[in-house]
Amino acid sequence: MADLLQALPPELRNQVAAVGEQVNPGELESFERVTRARDQSYKLQTLVTAWKQQHEAERSLRQKVAWCILGALAFQILLVNTCFFLIGFNVLHVDADLSKIFVLAVFAEIVSMVLIVLRYLFPQVGTEFLQLIKEL
Repeated sequence: MADLLQALPPELRNQVAAVGEQVNPGELESFERVTRARDQSYKLQTLVTAWKQQHEAERSLRQKVAWCILGALAFQILLVNTCFFLIGFNVLHVDADLSKIFVLAVFAEIVSMVLIVLRYLFPQVGTEFLQLIKEL
């Protein structure tokens, strides 16, 4: 190795000497494994961070939407109860069949809105994220 180094021009000789000693295949394989593990760890950390930020944003949005829907439902329940009592005290004069249909329709709407909120704002936790981690 020293003979080859001496055969090089002086400006290249300093650069080659600065590189260091020869690397054997075992050291190269170890370096490759460490680099692969570091890259995989970085991918996993990035994925977990993005997943965490996404879920925090979704929770915040779901909470705002849920409060708006629950507020609207509370207002509707208050309005229906008020109408029901006004009809009962003969302040509002409505046909009996119409008042029954009105109360049942509003009750069905409230139940369906609650089911929609529960189904779409609070979905089942999927295993897609765990599968993605396993693929890494």
